[in-house]
Amino acid sequence: MSILTRIGRFFGFMARSLVWSIHIGVFFYTLLIYYLLARLPLEHWSASMLMISLPVAWLVLIVLGVMWLFSRPWRSLLSVVALLAGFWLWPRTFSYDHPDPVAADQTAFSLLSYNVSVFGLEDLYKDKLKREPRKTRLITDWVIRHPAPIKCFQEFYTGDETPAFDMVNRLTAAGYPYKALLQPTSAKYLGVATFSRYPIVRQGHQPFNSFNGLVWADIAIGTDTIRVINVHLQSMGIRVRRVFEEDQMAGVKAETRTVLGALKTGFVSRRGEVQVIEDLLATTPYPAIVTGDFNDTPYSVVYQRMRNKLHNAFEDAGRGFGLSLNRAPRFIRIDNQFYTPDRLRPTNFLTHNEVPYSDHFAVEASYALSK
Repeated sequence: MSILTRIGRFFGFMARSLVWSIHIGVFFYTLLIYYLLARLPLEHWSASMLMISLPVAWLVLIVLGVMWLFSRPWRSLLSVVALLAGFWLWPRTFSYDHPDPVAADQTAFSLLSYNVSVFGLEDLYKDKLKREPRKTRLITDWVIRHPAPIKCFQEFYTGDETPAFDMVNRLTAAGYPYKALLQPTSAKYLGVATFSRYPIVRQGHQPFNSFNGLVWADIAIGTDTIRVINVHLQSMGIRVRRVFEEDQMAGVKAETRTVLGALKTGFVSRRGEVQVIEDLLATTPYPAIVTGDFNDTPYSVVYQRMRNKLHNAFEDAGRGFGLSLNRAPRFIRIDNQFYTPDRLRPTNFLTHNEVPYSDHFAVEASYALSK
């Protein structure tokens, strides 16, 4: 055996040992995330950082598992075990359910939730109010025409800059006379808004900061009443494109620190905001739907706390991955509809990725309400 062959074998052995060590480390890292999600023993922002990395850990396990098939097949079992241990999280990632249709003794209705990104208002001001952005007309017309009888918006805007922005009056004229707003006394309005064809018999609101917050509305559907809680939680603060487009490494490091700081702030803020939702749910006498822009992934403290009390319409009636963010990072689902399962049941769930006018995609669920 030549010296070159021996050297090659040595380095091959070292490389395999290093990869195997990484594989073992990722295996236990993944199990730790499962434990954090299942038990929520620690709601510190650092635990939240670990949780949102779960899809990356899964991807690494899959790549390493496939790689070992060609040299040490038995080592692939480590990936198989780790992935199977997280089977209870698979529906949060990919769903393909076929719910039963609405029964004769149930009431059917649908609910649309959409972060509309102020209907393109920023483009209007970039153009110094010279002309109405084409995007504004497209998104507002789509919102008006959509047939859902209950519509929940985040980053909703109404104003008098152009006729297209007069959204409160346009929705009222389109057959949505009932509304609940985060700032109901404001002439020009930016924030969370719920519109309904059905009567709103009672409502309330809770600002978090600026235009983030929640509005709740008790909506009478025939002889029944449901509570719809429309939420917009603290932003994740992720500006991925700026991180990757920055030319100088110093800029990359500075922007990355900014992103990490914003993530930390978001994790802490949303933990308090979800407590407000839980308190509201504890006092509602009606079947409830909590919908909106949660600004958190399905592998997070916020999502797990909601799932501890409610079911998720995407998990129970969705198709595919349901990715709802129309900008980088695109591979996440942060817009959701949660519901109480005692009298409500989703019969369909759609992510409207054919409507690209906002930096979010609208999510729509159809429900059956039992008597």
